[in-house]
Amino acid sequence: MTIAPALSRERRVVIGGILVLALSLLVTYGAVPAVTRWREREIQLDRARKQVAHLKSLQLHASELEAAAAFAEGRLAGGARRVIHARSSALGASALQTLLQGAADASGLVVDRVDVSPDLTSEGDLTATLSAYGDIHGLAALLAQLTSAPRITAVERLTVQINPALRGAPDVLRVTLGVRAPMVME
Repeated sequence: MTIAPALSRERRVVIGGILVLALSLLVTYGAVPAVTRWREREIQLDRARKQVAHLKSLQLHASELEAAAAFAEGRLAGGARRVIHARSSALGASALQTLLQGAADASGLVVDRVDVSPDLTSEGDLTATLSAYGDIHGLAALLAQLTSAPRITAVERLTVQINPALRGAPDVLRVTLGVRAPMVME
């Protein structure tokens, strides 16, 4: 008789252990991941709601933002000339190339080539070579554009030649400009 109650107690302990193990597996692999996914989804929804609210606010104030941007742009354009600010020398070179290309286009010159590189003799400066062709009025307009450009540029070299490819058109000139521009890395 003493053997039967001992077996039932052992069975109860084993069954209890199995139940505890099954419950812990269910919680570990079922409930915890479900709660984690639910929290992450709630965080994403909250973030999306905040973005929508922010975009609606921007849309409501669009005219005020455009007016403020136009005012700031006008103030910068009328202000002092500035150096090129860039995060890398490649971005600074791109900004200088865009400036030179825009000045040449506004002057009526046709650009053949614009080469920009960091100046190895001076830290933070960029050097550029612009090759273009056009007439004397375009050259004068280009020099005026660079003088009043929003970024500081210095023309260090200027070569003007009659374009040998267009001998029949003596008013077409080949212009090669060497330009230096200071740059500040951000």
